[in-house]
Amino acid sequence: MKALLHIWNAGESLAGRYAAVAAHLRANGHEADVVWGVAPTELQLAGYGMALSHFELPASVRQQLPGKVFGGRRWTRAEQLLALDQAGFPTMEWQTVNSKAAALALFDTWSVDKLIVKRSFTAGGNGFHVVTPGQARYGDWDLSRDIICREVNPNDGNTYKAELFNGRILISFVLKKRSLGERLLAGALDADGFRRLEVYRNPLERPDARHRELFEFPDADKVALRQLSRRMTDIGLGYVCVDLMRKPDGSFVAIELNLSGVTTWWTEQAAFVRTRFADAVLALVQTL
Repeated sequence: MKALLHIWNAGESLAGRYAAVAAHLRANGHEADVVWGVAPTELQLAGYGMALSHFELPASVRQQLPGKVFGGRRWTRAEQLLALDQAGFPTMEWQTVNSKAAALALFDTWSVDKLIVKRSFTAGGNGFHVVTPGQARYGDWDLSRDIICREVNPNDGNTYKAELFNGRILISFVLKKRSLGERLLAGALDADGFRRLEVYRNPLERPDARHRELFEFPDADKVALRQLSRRMTDIGLGYVCVDLMRKPDGSFVAIELNLSGVTTWWTEQAAFVRTRFADAVLALVQTL
């Protein structure tokens, strides 16, 4: 089989990952081309038996090789969490609302002093925003696409990550953060009207072992993550990363599903990530 491996606006670490995959495929009797810098909408798959991209792939590209194209999708936060729910994977408590008043009513419904707004492509859609009762003003959000959720654990701000592909956990680690209560700046709002948070690290500083470390999930969670990985590949997703937090009872729930552009500090530091990914891609090619 001839495989097309696509990267677009990516750094050297991701380019190295795809080069390693291509070399592994060739060493096992397959052809592979790494295409770098071509927009996803411009991909031409004639002559290939499968395609894998780190970026979002439109329907026009997927239709060229039905069932044999693996890459990101543009899903709202709600669509991500619904996909996790449908896969039987536990998620945080979240809700969509039809008005800002309905959103603010959740302070009482949930008996909480913070609400988290996760925006989907609104103002870039990055990260999350915190609102508290009685603010001078509240930031805008897109009620048709954004979600409101409650804090998973007021005493633990850590985010646990598992990078997945083709039924495998390629790496799992913890991103070490203080809790929201410790990071929330009193009385300060950002330009959009959300509460300001103290950053957990200098944004100009590359993350390193002070901020993250390898983490092994309990066996039952590993089984659930592998099942999720299998399902995500079966529906045509590529290399994905699921973000989780630990509830006060110790169980893990998903808070987000990263669908494209997944690359981490670990890719540069750990050769085993590239090896595992190359093995996972080879196993997929051999079944198509």
